[in-house]
Amino acid sequence: MRFERWLYSIPLRIRSLLRRNAVERELDDELQYHLEQKTQQYAAAGMNAEEARRKALRDIEGLELRKEECRDARRVSHLEDFVQDLRFAVRTLRKAPGFTLTAVITLALGIGANAAIFSVVNAVLLRGLPYPNSEQLFTLQSNQSLPDLEDIQKQTNSFAAIGGITKPALDFIGQGEPVQISGGLCNAELFDALGFLPVLGRAFSPAEDSYGGPALAVLTHGFWMRYFGGDAAILGKSIRLSGNSYTVIGVLPREFWLPGRPVDILASLRVVDPSAAKSRGVHFLHTYFRLKPSISIAQASAEMGNVDQWLALHYPEDNTARDFTDIHRHLLSLQDSIVGDVRLELLVLSAAVGLVLLIACVNFANLQLARCATRQREIAIRAALGAPSGRLIRQMLTESVLLSLLGGAAGLALAALGVRLLMTLTPADLPRIANTSIDTAVLGFTFAVSLLTGIVFGLVPALNATFFGVSAKLKEDTRTTAGGASGQRLRKFLVVSEIALALVLLISAGLMIRSFRLLHRIDPGFRTDNLLTMRLELPEARYREQTKQRQFHRELLEGLNAIPGAQAALVSELPMSGDYLTHNFVIEGRPPLAAGSEPEVQTRTVEGDYFRVMGIPLLAGREFGSQDRTGSPHVAVVNRTFVAQYFPGQDPLGARVQWARSDPPDWMTIVGVVGDIKHFGPGEPEEPAVYDLYSQTAQKWKRWMYPTIRGAASTGILLGQVKQRLWAIDNQLPITQVFTMNEVVAASLDHQRFNLTLLGIFAGVALALAVVGIYGVMSYAITQRTNEIGIRVALGAQQQDVLWLILGQGLRLALVGGSLGIAASLALTRYMSHLLYGISPRDPQTFAAIAFALLAVALLACYVPARRAMRVDPIVALRYE
Repeated sequence: MRFERWLYSIPLRIRSLLRRNAVERELDDELQYHLEQKTQQYAAAGMNAEEARRKALRDIEGLELRKEECRDARRVSHLEDFVQDLRFAVRTLRKAPGFTLTAVITLALGIGANAAIFSVVNAVLLRGLPYPNSEQLFTLQSNQSLPDLEDIQKQTNSFAAIGGITKPALDFIGQGEPVQISGGLCNAELFDALGFLPVLGRAFSPAEDSYGGPALAVLTHGFWMRYFGGDAAILGKSIRLSGNSYTVIGVLPREFWLPGRPVDILASLRVVDPSAAKSRGVHFLHTYFRLKPSISIAQASAEMGNVDQWLALHYPEDNTARDFTDIHRHLLSLQDSIVGDVRLELLVLSAAVGLVLLIACVNFANLQLARCATRQREIAIRAALGAPSGRLIRQMLTESVLLSLLGGAAGLALAALGVRLLMTLTPADLPRIANTSIDTAVLGFTFAVSLLTGIVFGLVPALNATFFGVSAKLKEDTRTTAGGASGQRLRKFLVVSEIALALVLLISAGLMIRSFRLLHRIDPGFRTDNLLTMRLELPEARYREQTKQRQFHRELLEGLNAIPGAQAALVSELPMSGDYLTHNFVIEGRPPLAAGSEPEVQTRTVEGDYFRVMGIPLLAGREFGSQDRTGSPHVAVVNRTFVAQYFPGQDPLGARVQWARSDPPDWMTIVGVVGDIKHFGPGEPEEPAVYDLYSQTAQKWKRWMYPTIRGAASTGILLGQVKQRLWAIDNQLPITQVFTMNEVVAASLDHQRFNLTLLGIFAGVALALAVVGIYGVMSYAITQRTNEIGIRVALGAQQQDVLWLILGQGLRLALVGGSLGIAASLALTRYMSHLLYGISPRDPQTFAAIAFALLAVALLACYVPARRAMRVDPIVALRYE
């Protein structure tokens, strides 16, 4: 019965809100009807008309009282009061457009910046991975080999599926120039591990994922749309990739996604590269482990520990070389492995933009206080006429929340622009950044922040305006004492808070600027000017034999060096490109070490006059020369760090090294020492490195290379000449990753530039808001002290005395805020240490310079209203009073 009554009453309540006038008329008509009925009854009993009406009114106990009872019975009075407050707030704000616009812009800056950063944090950190039951997906810290994955599957019962994938570059000739695409060589279980199946066709089965099986390909949705126009008839057709033919059997859904570099096609590793698939010692597969629903991570980790011991016992050479405890036993959730490196970075930026919002809110509260001060007599009169304090507070909070919601709406528009800016600034390797958008989560966050801002930072001015001395406010002169001492103290406190918060952001930005300048000044160890780089990879189908690879290297260098004014060389791992390759090695004459425990070194294979082209200095011995060719004694050049670590205080020239467990032995004689380079980035230390030659190495699987060409011609002209020479040798070979070396170096600093730019923007907004806050408080103080200043001038005070009076007041606020800001910065900047290079997070030079700069800006903000105070005419001021 209660539910039926509820269903009956809800439409009536809605009608009373939406059609209030009509409902009121109906209520009047009904009460008048009852009144007339009562009047007629008493008239029929013998009373005269006037007496009968008075008797009827006494029975009804007053029409207005009955109306109020009927309205209360609808239970919509609170909503009606809210609508009334909202209408009053709209009228009030429309009468003060300057105040409204200033408040909305102030909040829009703070809320918009937070919404933009939250959209990135939501996309990268908070939004779930696009896999079914993604919380069941785990990975290992290090890559694995396929035989190891097979053994893990056999030795454990914790995993529903274990997938592995590597992403080699593949050549694809569609329409026009040959292009290089990203292949995904995997096992059949990868599809089950990730929980994705093709939307068109099928995936390859475990039976097809076998050595000697059919060459099948599953296309990603993007590749299918780009090169085949979404043609469903692609199933069953053949495509050629790197000289091999593959039959297309499926197309993955649009939502399919893998961490790292995007993938264009997936094929069986066992079919495409059986030698790599069988190699236990080559750990090159990214892994994906799907836990069974009933298994905990603790159980799975315990099983992985047992597998670690089993592999070390049965395959010691491949599993005891390094501390594999962190490789096999330590399962990481896939979410943590993807965002782990950037989590702290984004949290620091979130904290910084949170300070911007806090400063904007403090400014908003200050504006509210100033406005409430001018309305105190109005509020006091309303209270004296019987308005409850709660109703006055609610009405003022309605204004505050309306302003904050308007600021939030404007902030969303700024956030949309901010997201576009972030997409242009964001480093390419920031995971999942492409998913950044203004979605429902961002809308909900913005609404929540706006609502909370309006309530919290509107409540203090409302309480201050309604509870502190209503009777006294009726007696005060609003021109001289508006706001009272308590209000003035509160406004000063808020300004001090603004200065302190702004100083924290400014010091953080200053530290980032100094760090970035230091990074820019670092000598990378080579010349970056007039240097063009690109990446080539020879397809195995056409360049399986090493003689063909060496012939290609020779013909390519001859062609490139024939370009007028150009010098060219090849290198396997380009500095600062993110590529690196390590080998275990042994030094002739040193005590033998257990298999797998040999030291590790960076290996870089070159061809041509590489060190001279790059500008890497020769420190001892000689560079590679024409005498170092195929068939001649194998030689190597090492870097300074290699000598310092393995030949301290010794001459390495003439010593011999070789890759561990080489079969047959292949000793390399060290003939030269070159300077260190910043291979891993300007802020990263160099590691021991050994350079050898493409023409002498036995590693025929090393089919990739970076041509480096130094020339005075423009990049476009030089690139055209390079393509002409390259495609004269092989017109099916694509060119990728074409950059100047200056662009490569700049890209290595993308993360630092991203952090610096955002912190700089936040600090600039914070400074502007703080300056506006200081200016507003000082201007307001001068307005309230006009009479006092006039009296001082009348009694003989000079203009300079007035100036120092005002500047002194502002200076005291700035000094207190600056002291608090420095203390807060000392406590907080330590969390930035991982973002800095070459300076301490408590660098005294930065702290002092920023603090003095903020002090100067604060004084400048005080100077403008102080100048106005200096021009006060005492006669006018006293007459005005």
